[in-house]
Amino acid sequence: MAELFNQAIFFKFLGAALAIFNPLYNIPIFLSMTNGFSQAERRRIAIIVTITITVIALIAVATGEEILAIFGIDVPSFRVAGGIIIFGIGMSMLNAEDRAQGDQVAVEEGKERKMNFAVVPLAIPLTIGPGMITTTIVFSHQLSDGAELVTLGSAALIACGIVGLGLIFAHQISRLLGMTMISVITRIMAIILVAVSVEMVLTGIFDSIDAHYPHLFSGPDS
Repeated sequence: MAELFNQAIFFKFLGAALAIFNPLYNIPIFLSMTNGFSQAERRRIAIIVTITITVIALIAVATGEEILAIFGIDVPSFRVAGGIIIFGIGMSMLNAEDRAQGDQVAVEEGKERKMNFAVVPLAIPLTIGPGMITTTIVFSHQLSDGAELVTLGSAALIACGIVGLGLIFAHQISRLLGMTMISVITRIMAIILVAVSVEMVLTGIFDSIDAHYPHLFSGPDS
């Protein structure tokens, strides 16, 4: 009987998910987009964002590989593409002064749409986007059907819950840590993302070579 819970992959995926979500990185964006809102309104928006990203994360866990199969994309190729995407996200976080230019545009659009920004753009794509979905699909390939739901699903729930708590208490966290500390932690998360992306790209390249040229490294007689 296959193991339903893989502790090693659970902690690795949880770390990667938290690095991609980076709850502290979203706090300044959330506060800007909810400037002038009451605490109750902010809490409501935070709950909507949390529910949205949780649903999307669980859908990615449950159907990620099936989506790839529909489009005829193999996992090694997707792993390389995903690694490149995550590398770009990590580098943008490393180089950002306060927030990325695209985030600022989303903030301005969100203000114009008032309460409508909870799902788009705050939940999608600012909180959960291609990076998180890609990482979920790549990790799910390492597990059986039941194990991916238990292992990755539980990690996704924890990560989304942490994001939700960060948004609910965004004002208090911002005052406690200050923007400088948030910026430092964001860059640490960015380094983790870059490291994860490099591993994904290298693994994807070697898996792809092994799939198409199985005797390239081992030799024809091994």
